[in-house]
Amino acid sequence: MISIHKTSISFLVLSIGILSMSCSCTGNRDSGNNKEQQAYSNVKTQYHKPLMEWNREAVAVDKDIIIKYAERRKWDITESGTGLYYDIYYEGNGTKAEAGDYAEFAYIISLLDGTELYNSDSTGTRKILLGHNNEEGGLDEALQMMNVGDKAHLILPPHLAFGVPGDGYLVPPRSILVYDIELVSINN
Repeated sequence: MISIHKTSISFLVLSIGILSMSCSCTGNRDSGNNKEQQAYSNVKTQYHKPLMEWNREAVAVDKDIIIKYAERRKWDITESGTGLYYDIYYEGNGTKAEAGDYAEFAYIISLLDGTELYNSDSTGTRKILLGHNNEEGGLDEALQMMNVGDKAHLILPPHLAFGVPGDGYLVPPRSILVYDIELVSINN
């Protein structure tokens, strides 16, 4: 009986200790949270302008690189309002793709240095629901400009492709991507 009593007392003391620590932590959490919010606000204010300026400069550098790349290849590219660069170099005679359609397309995706990352010869054609593609916004935008049978060169700056992190597989962080695509079919 004595050993049960000692175990019960130990359990009770341990429980009271844990309860006391959790109550004291809860009280400090609110004031710490305010300090964290103030610190975040100060950091955001302090670094917002420089980061925005860096982003503007990065976009300008990307644009210059993209234009020079297209000029070397003698592509007649057009820039969309979002920063997508495209050249529909072969016009098919099929139906125009629209948001809400499932677009099936053949593709080759490469980096500006020519490194091929993905292609439909090895993975098969892709199919996406237009107007709902959050990963490659530039691809979604370009497909909605195309008719079935069209072939196009696309150059997607990072913000229209896989952004700062890349795709986690073959696309490196903050990559400009070159797509050579053919719209094979659309289904609603």
